[in-house]
Amino acid sequence: METAPVWRLDWDDSLSMYIPEIDADHQRFILLVNALNEAIVARMSMEEIKKRMRDLQDDAVAHFAHEENLFREWGYPQADEHACLHAEIIQNLHQIMDIFSDSPMPYECIAAGLKVKEVLINHLLTEDTRYRDFYLASQK
Repeated sequence: METAPVWRLDWDDSLSMYIPEIDADHQRFILLVNALNEAIVARMSMEEIKKRMRDLQDDAVAHFAHEENLFREWGYPQADEHACLHAEIIQNLHQIMDIFSDSPMPYECIAAGLKVKEVLINHLLTEDTRYRDFYLASQK
């Protein structure tokens, strides 16, 4: 059985929030992270790498706004705290974009691409599971 490269992430049930509209957002996010890292590994042009990073940043901003709107609808008690974490992630993504702009060295780009994956997936697996549990409990 062939294993996926370290830079690639594939969707499976362990990543699911069991909220279809959020899962759709997260699946798109994973596609964008994979596209970014694919561009880095394939040594595509820096312009293409930056374009993919901008696409990912734009999607993150839209997704986070979507989540925060849902939090208000649900009355999620940790909504403000979670929104602060979203702001930190956006800041991290801007810092990573700066790496692409300031240093076109391949190893720094690879590290930055893996950092994007780490930041977003850690958030999904730790913080997002908290609102998932709240939401699912409220649906019973």
